[in-house]
Amino acid sequence: MTTPPIVMTEQEKLLMQQILKKHSLQCSRCHLPIEELDCYCRHCGKALRPYMGFWYDHGGIFLCTLIAGPVSLLPLWLSRKLGIRAKICWSAGILLASVYILYALRQSYLLFKQAFSLMM
Repeated sequence: MTTPPIVMTEQEKLLMQQILKKHSLQCSRCHLPIEELDCYCRHCGKALRPYMGFWYDHGGIFLCTLIAGPVSLLPLWLSRKLGIRAKICWSAGILLASVYILYALRQSYLLFKQAFSLMM
């Protein structure tokens, strides 16, 4: 006695494909499941698409700080790669560097202003 073949509707086939696709996607680093539209792994923070994770890593944050100063706080706090302790340390360093640079610029301005007034 043979069993009859299973007949599935189109809706059931699509649902089955979605379920299989959802369960077959996994991160290449931690091997945990990920969603199809994820840009980063929700578990380890690895960029799932090429060249997307650079600005959210230590080197990217440093480079962004050199280029944009305090604006680099945005990618820092959006990063999933860095822990809260690293984010706090980076934030303190970025803010201290920004304050120092502003102070140095102000001192330079005052020095040029004084030198220019002596020439006149």
